[in-house]
Amino acid sequence: MRALLEAPPEAPDGVTVHRSIAAIEPTLWDSLVDPDDLQSSHRFIGACEDSGVENAAYRHLLIRSKGAPVAVATLCRITVSLDLLAGPALRGLLSLPRRVHPRFLRVPVVFCGLPVSFGRPCLRIGSGADPAAVLDAVAREMESFADAERASVLCFKEFSDGEAAGMGALEAAGYVRAASLPACSLRLRWEHPSEYLGSLRAPYRRQILQARRTARERGHRIRLVEDFGEECDRIFALYEQVIDRARYRLERLNPSFFEKLNDGLGCRSRALLLECEGRLLASAVLLYGPRTVTFLLAGIDYELHREHAAYPNLVAAVVEEAIRVGAERLELGQTSYALKTRLGGVPDPRWIYVRSRNPLLHRMIRAASPALFPATRVASRRVFRSDR
Repeated sequence: MRALLEAPPEAPDGVTVHRSIAAIEPTLWDSLVDPDDLQSSHRFIGACEDSGVENAAYRHLLIRSKGAPVAVATLCRITVSLDLLAGPALRGLLSLPRRVHPRFLRVPVVFCGLPVSFGRPCLRIGSGADPAAVLDAVAREMESFADAERASVLCFKEFSDGEAAGMGALEAAGYVRAASLPACSLRLRWEHPSEYLGSLRAPYRRQILQARRTARERGHRIRLVEDFGEECDRIFALYEQVIDRARYRLERLNPSFFEKLNDGLGCRSRALLLECEGRLLASAVLLYGPRTVTFLLAGIDYELHREHAAYPNLVAAVVEEAIRVGAERLELGQTSYALKTRLGGVPDPRWIYVRSRNPLLHRMIRAASPALFPATRVASRRVFRSDR
């Protein structure tokens, strides 16, 4: 780690650290954040912090060079199981020592990122900045934060292939690069949902049409709600059903998160509700950027979802909504790959960088990295008639 912590010749000349995002002027923070990157925005970070997700502690960094802001980053500390992304075999093996020591491999971790698992980093570096120097500055603050919080593991999360191209300084400093769950996205090139449907190859189009027939027969209603504050209790109840069944779970959101998201992001967050005779069958919380719609959270009533084809109809409705508002891209999230790829979604790898401050634990993480962080293979599909 020494090479990374030594100040490089072109290191930023100042880092201000704040315990609350509210202490930073929103326009100053957002000046380094792309308008479509709502999950790095001042308002979204505020929703996470104010709602108390996972009782996380925070540090928000504003990094300057010659007095001008060149990078922003949010750090958080939560307790995590190191086998979070491991496969069933390793999890089964680790269940044995956990019978004796329930907190085995559960450690406090300082993340460069938020305490939510939506497949986006919370580190933004301006185009004129030196990435290695910024990473050095962030790593120093993570060390200091970890000292204060007695955290034994540091982790930068979750970077796309393009973003990871600038992270070489971390590997040079001893961080282990590991696979996280891939994201899934759909490039939108249609002006109307009917054009999208017509572009699908017959087997995939049939699946959507069959789900729609079920929706008509059951009397489904799709409702888009811009201010979903009054629906938060129902949306949260279905989210809990999903998170209770989740194979991978970094965090468990609370009702306050949904309320703060609705209040803080205004028209940038909306809810899509699938109902039948007044009962909520499925829900999607969406974020709206100028060019990108993000399918942030899903809720499913598992008692009825199969006979109603609730989730397939919900995700198809999300695609239609993104086309309707003229988005260029739809971010579909990190789960349910089989369904999302059948709708045309394409997997996009995500990477994390991990280092333990305990030398013995770090050697174990490096040696066991392929088992602790196995790459998730997502089958490619020829969904569209234009695919070759």
